[in-house]
Amino acid sequence: MLSGVFLGMKFFSAIFFLVCLIVFIPFFGEGQSNRVDHKINIEIPEVALLGLVSEESGGINLMAVAPDEAGSPLNLAEIQNHNGIWLNYSSIIRSQNHRRKVVAVVLGEIPQGLRLVVEAAEASGGGGMLGKPTGIVYLSEEPVDVISDIGSCYTGKGISAGHLLSYRLEPDNNLNNIVKQEQTQTTLQVVYTLTDHN
Repeated sequence: MLSGVFLGMKFFSAIFFLVCLIVFIPFFGEGQSNRVDHKINIEIPEVALLGLVSEESGGINLMAVAPDEAGSPLNLAEIQNHNGIWLNYSSIIRSQNHRRKVVAVVLGEIPQGLRLVVEAAEASGGGGMLGKPTGIVYLSEEPVDVISDIGSCYTGKGISAGHLLSYRLEPDNNLNNIVKQEQTQTTLQVVYTLTDHN
């Protein structure tokens, strides 16, 4: 009789041990883990922003100097090389092979006999893959590249950041246009656009 009770208690203990093992195994597994994780999604937007900042009023005045002796031509050499416009931009490109550029176009008619010139200096400040100035550019109603090879970068903002733009007037090489000069006061707009390289 005692042996039967003893066997029954052993059987009950074995069953109880198995039930405890099944119930508590998941907790033992979690308690022994020293690493957990979750996902973080990072998204960087494509960016193309362009701005002009002036040290003065925002406009450029180019005034030719009248000759002081009879028989002399209009003096363009003494026109002050006006600078004081800074070109700022921020750019994030969509791929490593993607590049941008800054193009300029004139709205309005440049007086006959004259050419309007702009030159961008090397970028000052900022960081990343800043653009490269293309040198002396003759502005017209057709878009021309002023800065090329822009990648992901920023120039910094405000004056003394980005590319300093310098303007001047030059005589047209066409003598027929030079003799057509007449007294005039012309206002032009120079429009800059940050665009993709084609």
